[in-house]
Amino acid sequence: MQLVTVGSRYQIVIPKEERRKINGITPGKKVAISASKSKLEIIPKQDNWVERTRGIMAEAWKDIDPAKEIDKMRDEWEDKARELENELKKI
Repeated sequence: MQLVTVGSRYQIVIPKEERRKINGITPGKKVAISASKSKLEIIPKQDNWVERTRGIMAEAWKDIDPAKEIDKMRDEWEDKARELENELKKI
């Protein structure tokens, strides 16, 4: 445990060693504060799944036209379905 000083505006600085122990705390991050008479607890707010994964595939899809890719997949599925139908007719 480290000691910190409360500033005139009731602000504190979380020491670097303690920040490293906390997953998910960065500048600008929202945190929840819970206090009792002798204890203050700081809990990083969890990002929701949509915020956390937004844009995750942007780099992978940057040179690909999604509509053309979907059309290509549908054509492949239809070809495979025709092949299976032909195989079933032979049986």
